[in-house]
Amino acid sequence: MNQKKEFYISNVNFIKGNKDNTDTDLSFMPAIQRRKLSPVDKAAMCVMHGAYPEYQTEIVFASRYGELDRLDKIISQYQEDNEVSPFAFSTSVHNSVAGQFSLLNGIKKSYNALASDENTFSTGLLDSIVRLNKDNDVLYCYADAYKKVTACAMLLSQKPKENSIKVELWQKQSAFNGTDDEFEEFQKFVEGEKDSFCAADGLFFIKKGAE
Repeated sequence: MNQKKEFYISNVNFIKGNKDNTDTDLSFMPAIQRRKLSPVDKAAMCVMHGAYPEYQTEIVFASRYGELDRLDKIISQYQEDNEVSPFAFSTSVHNSVAGQFSLLNGIKKSYNALASDENTFSTGLLDSIVRLNKDNDVLYCYADAYKKVTACAMLLSQKPKENSIKVELWQKQSAFNGTDDEFEEFQKFVEGEKDSFCAADGLFFIKKGAE
């Protein structure tokens, strides 16, 4: 990463709320599917729908805590009843929401799901950037619902799109310090409050490029 890598960000969607009111619009989904979604699923589905370009893209989904509420219920159910609901188990896996979104939209390209502690947002972003090529755009989604709901989705591409932001990726330099809240800092970067975004571990930073 000694040389800069240029790419474009477009269709950025954010949700930042509390656990009971995520301001999610899921009217694009059948009601029977909406009722089965967890808080993190609802947030992820909402922002991915807003960012999805309606053509085939790879998907990268990142979440630090994932389906923590479902896992807690599964553990309690196993301790009390010595059995686990097959549905609860199938929807507790980390890539569940990426798979559901792919099925809903008939996406046949691959998807990846990851977690990386406090670096989860930047790790997912970096994984998305690495997957980019001239024939492949990537839909990146980050979502969590631990204590409060936060979610973000965006389309990454090597070619400019309508209202896209040109971005340069660079290896970390001393002038750029990591952040404790990657989600909040990235939102400030996209909305123009900050000139750059640096990963929490300082591995890389991105800044807006000249058009």
